Amino acid sequence: MYVSQHSEFILTPLIRILKDSINACRAIGTGIDTYPIGEYLMQSSFLKMTGAQEQKMKCICWELATLDYDYRYVFLNNKKYGEYSSYKCKNGIFIDLVEIIRKKKPSFELSSLVDQSFCKNLFNEIDTLYGNSVLSIWQSREYLFYKENYSKVFDFNLLKYPSRANQLFQQVLIDKYETVVYRHRNRCAHNTLSYQVNKLDLCVLSGTDFGYHSYFFRFAILILIDEIFMKLFQKYQELYQNPQ
Repeated sequence: MYVSQHSEFILTPLIRILKDSINACRAIGTGIDTYPIGEYLMQSSFLKMTGAQEQKMKCICWELATLDYDYRYVFLNNKKYGEYSSYKCKNGIFIDLVEIIRKKKPSFELSSLVDQSFCKNLFNEIDTLYGNSVLSIWQSREYLFYKENYSKVFDFNLLKYPSRANQLFQQVLIDKYETVVYRHRNRCAHNTLSYQVNKLDLCVLSGTDFGYHSYFFRFAILILIDEIFMKLFQKYQELYQNPQ
């Protein structure tokens, strides 16, 4: 039986980082004197989540290369995933994982793992977490915008995978990942906020999509990606541990 060296880490939900951050703040209250902590906490949690997700992507590639020698050759010689943080990189690993699953089970469809029930349960959990946390108090305006508009980003039709799906997200979610998550990840990770005075570009501030540039959307997108990859990796393990 195949025993994965990295499976415990890969299958540890990213949402746990956010839960731990929220729990750490329960003792400090919700008074106005605690508001300055909000941005610091959210940015720290965001960086921990993006960093953990990037490491997960690397571990998944290493796991695939351990058992599939064809993939190992291609991965070592041709795969250029950089820091594993852009949508292009994550989508590439998504395709790799799906293709290797289909080597064992050609009839595999992602819709068997990621369906309406999956989406509903996940976003109910996220909404409960947000609503019962100090985050919704510290950034109440951003939270209300999230509540009113999250279905435009996380519409089930945008997450519904067609037959033989070969892309992680449809264009709406790709755009949101790149503009709301990835660019902010780079600003925080590379400390560009130090000379940008912690402000977005004027074209973003004046745009109709400005409200989406909040941690509520960023966390939700990261958690969604994580849950999809965990489902796929569990399927991969199942096929390799129980070969037919």
